[in-house]
Amino acid sequence: MVRGISILFVLFSIYICCLYSTKANANNDNDIYSLSLEELLNIPVSIATKNETSLAQSPSSVSLFTRDDIERLGLRTLGDLLTRVPGFYSMMDSVEGNLSHMVMRGHAQNYANTLLVLLNGQRINDDYTGGINYLIRYFSIRDASKIEVIRGPGSALYGSNAYSGVVNIITDSTPQISATLGSLGTSALYWSDKVSVADWELGASINFYRDQGENYHNVFDRSGLQTSTNDPKTVQQLNLTTKNDQSRIDFQYLHSKRQNYYLFRRLRDGVAEVELTHWTVYGSHQLLQNERWEVDISAGYQNATRESLSALAAGSPAPNPSPDFLFGIDLEYQSANIALDASYQFSDNVKFNLGSFLSTSEIPRSYLKSNFDIYGNEDYLGEVVTFDANDSQRTVLDMTRRIQSVYAQSEWQVTPQIAVTTGLRLDNYNDIDNALTPRLSLVHALDDNQGYKLIYAEAYRAPSLGDLYDEESGLTVGNQSLKANELTSMEAVYYWHGAQTAFTASLFASHHQHIVGRSNTDDLSFLANIGSNKARGLELQLKWQPSRHWLLQSDITRLFTNRTELAEGAEFTPSEVIAPQTYLNYEVHYTPSDWSFSLSGNWRSSVESLSKQDELLLINAHIIYRWSSNLRWQLSVKNLTDEQYFTSTYSPLGTDINNQPVQELPARGRQLNLELTFQL
Repeated sequence: MVRGISILFVLFSIYICCLYSTKANANNDNDIYSLSLEELLNIPVSIATKNETSLAQSPSSVSLFTRDDIERLGLRTLGDLLTRVPGFYSMMDSVEGNLSHMVMRGHAQNYANTLLVLLNGQRINDDYTGGINYLIRYFSIRDASKIEVIRGPGSALYGSNAYSGVVNIITDSTPQISATLGSLGTSALYWSDKVSVADWELGASINFYRDQGENYHNVFDRSGLQTSTNDPKTVQQLNLTTKNDQSRIDFQYLHSKRQNYYLFRRLRDGVAEVELTHWTVYGSHQLLQNERWEVDISAGYQNATRESLSALAAGSPAPNPSPDFLFGIDLEYQSANIALDASYQFSDNVKFNLGSFLSTSEIPRSYLKSNFDIYGNEDYLGEVVTFDANDSQRTVLDMTRRIQSVYAQSEWQVTPQIAVTTGLRLDNYNDIDNALTPRLSLVHALDDNQGYKLIYAEAYRAPSLGDLYDEESGLTVGNQSLKANELTSMEAVYYWHGAQTAFTASLFASHHQHIVGRSNTDDLSFLANIGSNKARGLELQLKWQPSRHWLLQSDITRLFTNRTELAEGAEFTPSEVIAPQTYLNYEVHYTPSDWSFSLSGNWRSSVESLSKQDELLLINAHIIYRWSSNLRWQLSVKNLTDEQYFTSTYSPLGTDINNQPVQELPARGRQLNLELTFQL
């Protein structure tokens, strides 16, 4: 299959190059970075208020990634993007596994379940974990026209999981076809197109990706049977869109499969694999628009399945051989929602937003599978059997979550220089306590170039269906008495921008309460509210565009305080153990004529849980050559210096020969990809 794709890539390249053997004249107006700094700062964003406003006037700390940014940096997946957000530090392992987590302003929690991800305004987090990588991995952002990110709480608008951040991926595919070959046996094909039919625009895109994985050596194996592993993966993604001025319908299908590497914190090459299938359909329609009112209705449905298998216990070798104790979970998740959003222009200076949200979610299928009779006498069965004969064998109780929500927001332009935004949201749950989340912000423009923001916000992360209703998943036992994680956040922001330079400084203070984690009592491991955390820090961002061909930007996050207090019996890794105290992102970009060169990456200070207590600098390179107005070559190199490093895990993999916990995963080394793209 890989050889076949390679041949197709070469033939495709020869064909396109023959068509465009006469290179177009250099056109400095077609730089990949086509917007000036002032133009970028004036691009409207809507994630912070659901109303369009400029970045500077947004009543939250918001980052914006345009299509140019995504292409310039060679970002291809959601995981790639999250490494570029100020205040975020991605500890996603090389395969975005269950042990991954995101550090956001010092706070980290399993499954990255304190980050809400939206696709065209539709939430795609699952309610089983609350996170984004248990059922969805390797999410392609090739179709994104722009991506908006709130750095900080967003629950007053978006509810649960809009806790440490919110990401909204806004799609609008550009007609193109591309083929990629790379190291690790990487091959990929991407196609997108759109046509107009009457007053409707129809769009579609297809993405295929596969690689043979990195080869890791001298790895930790709690069973002591192997010292190496790899992480091959395949991905297929389909997106369909139809829209006009009033309505939009999106369909997305994503399937991924990963083999070997760590699963259930164990290694067993040739056995371990996880296969995920996720699809969603979403529609929206503008019911009313006039000088005062704008009313929209939307609805969505998503379904996901997860099939996994590994070895909980390794078998015995000769002369008394015994089979591996295989273990896996077959799980299905589904949810549906409907929402009504309205805005009312009360006067020239006052605008109100009102909305309601109804959703239901459940786990209709969740069963263990094994080659041993785990519900009987543990007899060997000879083959893997799914234990789904009756409800008593469910790994997650058959419970349905229903949420009814309302929110209100006001934007008041007190003076031409001062704007005040207030918001309040009430979420009513059928299985946990209700949540009331307020926010208040003030934006004061001191002049045309500078100003400050004062932001107070509260947020929460509802206990997930897994937190509440897990019975026996091989991990832990749920607790139906859990309280929601709660966050109180205060932030002071100063911003300044000129024609070529922009600078932002953000001081933040966060107080996390009722953190959910494992607790042990009488040899029983169950989930509980086990502690609190206080984090204080500073984010600095600098962007400098000395000419239309040069761009230099960087951001740094420094945590002054990151302290967790735990209850007795808590089995929990504090954020300060798995998060660096200081971390930064950087980019240097140069575009002479038809060429584009970028060096980017990140740096972090030491991480306590890692065996190698060193700072880490990662460098990525991205080169683009525009053969013509329709054709370009791209060379991407991740981890240019081939650093051999580890990422921290949320839970230990086991203990080493010295009885010390092992809490790190090997990350991929240098990766090279060559991509040829033709604009249709």
